[in-house]
Amino acid sequence: MSDLHMPPDPGSGVEDMYRMPRAVRAAQVVAVGLALLGVLCTASSGWLLGSRAAIQTGIPFLAAWLLGLVALTFNSEGQSVRIGGILLAALNMLWTVPSITEGQPPGPVGPIASLVVIVLLFRREARDWFEPPGW
Repeated sequence: MSDLHMPPDPGSGVEDMYRMPRAVRAAQVVAVGLALLGVLCTASSGWLLGSRAAIQTGIPFLAAWLLGLVALTFNSEGQSVRIGGILLAALNMLWTVPSITEGQPPGPVGPIASLVVIVLLFRREARDWFEPPGW
């Protein structure tokens, strides 16, 4: 007999209702990635050019940082988290458009990433994930 205790296989489909759908996970990865890009750009700008340049670089990323924080709560229940993520992504899209013409970060990455998050959160499996059971 082995001292190794192996739990029995629960079978397929048991953990499926607790697993985050691909659309929600992809939206979460894109939003957190954009927020991390903002931290990286702001820190490198501050290191290379000083604190004034870091502030000027960080301002276009404010909405992306808020979106990244909301994306970390995508495991919670309720449509308000999904709608908040969609609204923050729309705000980020509008907020970062001027950075394209100014030639500053995030450039076209900000609006494109925000559009991807919006499209992914509007998918049916995303809506079903955030909807509490029994509604």
